Amino acid sequence: MATAKSAWGIEIGASALKAIRLVREGDSVVVTDFTVIPHQQVLSAPDVDPAAMVRFTLGQFLAANGEKLKSDRVVVSVAGRDAFARFAKLPVGGNLKNLAKLIDFESKQQIPFPIDQVEWDYQAFKSEDNIEVDVGIFAITKDRIGELLTLYRECGLNPDVITIAPNAVFNAVTYDLNLDLSSGPVMVVDVGTNATDIVVAERGIGWMRSFPLGGHSFTEAISGGFDIPYKKAEKLKLEGAASKHAKQVMQRMKDTFDSLISEIRKSKDYYESTHPGASVDKILGTGSTLKIPGLRKFITQQIGVEVERLDEFKRIQLDGDQAADFAANAMGLVVAYGLALQGVGLGAINVNLVPMAVRRERAWMAKGKWFAAAAGLGLVISGMLFIRPITGRSGLGSSPPASVESTISQGKAFKAQFDELSGAGANGGAAQNMLSLVDYRNVWPHLVNDVYTALAAANPQPALLGGNVDEIKAIPVAERRLVTLDELGSAYVVPGADGKRRIRVSMKVSLSHADPGVFLNKEKSVAGWLRANADRADVPYVIVADSIKIPDDWTEIEFGKGARQKPDAPAGGAASGGSDFGAPASGDAASNASQGQGNKGMQGRRKPPAGGGQMPGMGQGLGLSGGGEGAGDGSGDGSTGGAGGADWSSGSDAASKSRRKTGGAATGAEAESIKVLEEARIGEAPSIYQPDDVYFVGEVTFEVELRDSKGAPAAAPAEGTQ
Repeated sequence: MATAKSAWGIEIGASALKAIRLVREGDSVVVTDFTVIPHQQVLSAPDVDPAAMVRFTLGQFLAANGEKLKSDRVVVSVAGRDAFARFAKLPVGGNLKNLAKLIDFESKQQIPFPIDQVEWDYQAFKSEDNIEVDVGIFAITKDRIGELLTLYRECGLNPDVITIAPNAVFNAVTYDLNLDLSSGPVMVVDVGTNATDIVVAERGIGWMRSFPLGGHSFTEAISGGFDIPYKKAEKLKLEGAASKHAKQVMQRMKDTFDSLISEIRKSKDYYESTHPGASVDKILGTGSTLKIPGLRKFITQQIGVEVERLDEFKRIQLDGDQAADFAANAMGLVVAYGLALQGVGLGAINVNLVPMAVRRERAWMAKGKWFAAAAGLGLVISGMLFIRPITGRSGLGSSPPASVESTISQGKAFKAQFDELSGAGANGGAAQNMLSLVDYRNVWPHLVNDVYTALAAANPQPALLGGNVDEIKAIPVAERRLVTLDELGSAYVVPGADGKRRIRVSMKVSLSHADPGVFLNKEKSVAGWLRANADRADVPYVIVADSIKIPDDWTEIEFGKGARQKPDAPAGGAASGGSDFGAPASGDAASNASQGQGNKGMQGRRKPPAGGGQMPGMGQGLGLSGGGEGAGDGSGDGSTGGAGGADWSSGSDAASKSRRKTGGAATGAEAESIKVLEEARIGEAPSIYQPDDVYFVGEVTFEVELRDSKGAPAAAPAEGTQ
């Protein structure tokens, strides 16, 4: 995703909603707006419905700022106590290729819930050496994130990012104080209403801890000690130092003070003991509860380190009429500040706990009217890829599966949106033609089924589809007939003079057969099946035999070592053109794609064929690469890699790389690939390759010509008409 130029950071705390809007200018930001809206009652007060109170406050905020939010990225926090955070040092030994696998293993050990019941993400922190890597693992239960998203959606708020508040504090302090890899430890004590977050930033690495003790605890101590209502105790807490009962008020809060000091001291001692040579000599205090008279001074005396109030920002300020209000509220805006920084791409921690399915939905909805025209294509392909594996390819019938119907409905919704936006309808023939593809609802189930059936025509040995490693090893690598599908894409072909509609299908495949091109072009293999089944009466398209292209050149990969170009023999009767995959260029990080290794498959992040962004490979069983899970490091658009937005990570062998050639402009609109690693986690399966095995990667393409309702090839409407 491209870096946003403007973003709102919104913290919905127990006492108030606090928000900041930042606009990015290079590597700096400008505050253009902020707001603090106190709840009518503190959410933790007795007899308060927190959800209803949040709806009311959020409604006020959206009423005033709803129009601004439409064009800005929105980042929202959850309290540290509502989520889970763990930090670990992983022994990569200078080699980062196993980092993603280590993190995946560590997360399953550390997260105290079944992994399928949480949304989780991670951040790998840069360090001066690669012997050990500091990694933060963050998780929240799916039930909790679902509750939050439902509540926000009811109010009309659709956050792009949800992260935990301590991460935002780390981002704000790191940016505002210009902390870098040489900076000593800075501890932030953020005393909120219901909990306290301890955040330590040192050498660009974060550490944090939350415990359930905050302003609410002080209020309850006063309320119980004096037997007065909660609301009156809250007022007395903030004003007690100036009243004639100051001594008695402080006495009632003494035990809570002592508990808070004990937890802060415990956190400081633990950090110093687990980070040899670290000495926390700088503590910053923030949060609304720190406004309790005498609290900051008491912490300083008990801890032995001066606690400075973080009530003034160094790198942002607001001029004009709001300047005084902004300065007065700065101490409570630290979290919102850090959230907005992440929104504009300047956050040191870039964790996002929004479910991937929701992110993809938002990405589709955010596109403009021209992208809406092509959205039906991408949605159908995305929905179909997992609908029917090869084992269930028979019995399609005339009616597509229910999930396809659902996807088609979404495509039609986009069509309606396009019609509304385009007005009278003079929108160009190409866009209209793409829209009308939605009417061919039976195309996609058959097309995806044909792809898998063609791959199965290679007749892979049964052992390659099973889980017995010894049986797999027993088959010589060069004799294996398994053809795996790494990527499936489609492009609408603009009609020529004959007006016939076509779709170009691309399959990035890998196989280890000694002669991949010749093997795929055989009669009883992929190309042979496509030619033999080109024209079938019960299929809503004709496969154009002359369009079938088997690569002449293949990227040859020695598992675990690297890639090189393989000049293959011409693929029999295959049409010319071959693959658009070339040999890897050293240092070409923008276009390299890593290939993973080990028992979690061969995967890597690849640069999409059109546009920016990153996507992982995918795999399971027949037709999908390698099986299991993995993550790699592509850097096609400069965005962070890894499943959690880390600056660098890899579940693949960094030496095993390949890249696409920069060819001519493609015709049509390519469908967006699926982020399978995040959206549909696949169980582990044994790798079919071992170190030093050689396999080949290339792209097979063909075109289909759509039939009309009478069974003849369909002609496109005239330019500018439907």
